[in-house]
Amino acid sequence: MKFIVSSSVLLKNLQHINSVGFDNPIVPILENFLFRITDGHIKVQVDTKESIEQSTSGITAVILLNELRKQSQIDDIDELILEIYKNNKKIYSTHHYDFERIVRKLFMGLGYDVTPTKRTRDGGYDMVAVQDGIIPTAHLIECKTRKKTPLGIELVERFLFKINELKASTGVMITNFRFSADVIKKYMTKAYQHYLKLIDGPELLTMVNSYVTKFLNYSL
Repeated sequence: MKFIVSSSVLLKNLQHINSVGFDNPIVPILENFLFRITDGHIKVQVDTKESIEQSTSGITAVILLNELRKQSQIDDIDELILEIYKNNKKIYSTHHYDFERIVRKLFMGLGYDVTPTKRTRDGGYDMVAVQDGIIPTAHLIECKTRKKTPLGIELVERFLFKINELKASTGVMITNFRFSADVIKKYMTKAYQHYLKLIDGPELLTMVNSYVTKFLNYSL
């Protein structure tokens, strides 16, 4: 079993242990510590000894795992984003449903109000991102996962038709892989830059990095 939590939140909880004295108060209490997770609790043993597992002079504290998650406001989607942040290759094996939820969370982090469509009949797009302003804007977002095959021009043009049909401000098509050469040549141009945004895997990883460092207070 593993857990992912904001380092600052975890440190705050560990500092509650720091007031306990040892025979040598000069030695930092957090020099050696051991985590055990059982039934939703994190059991933390800290000691000044070199071998904490064999030491009996240390202290033990129990921290509620759910409380840590609550304080850090990290949900299951944040955990997926953190996994991709730590291992970029996982973006290629992400299930399409999880990929959509990740994209939604990233755009919410950018200040958008994002509404997903129904999973069974999405109508040619996966979600609508709305941003308030003097002139509110609505962006259709379509997500496509790939492992080896680049995203082709037919899918992009089908999405463009939907943008025109619904008179959306812009459309954003996102893939975890890359777009085909003909898509790049035709649609990644100045003529479409204010109308259609194409986000490939590397650009999406940049968004992941920004989200993690800004909202999850995490760094490798």
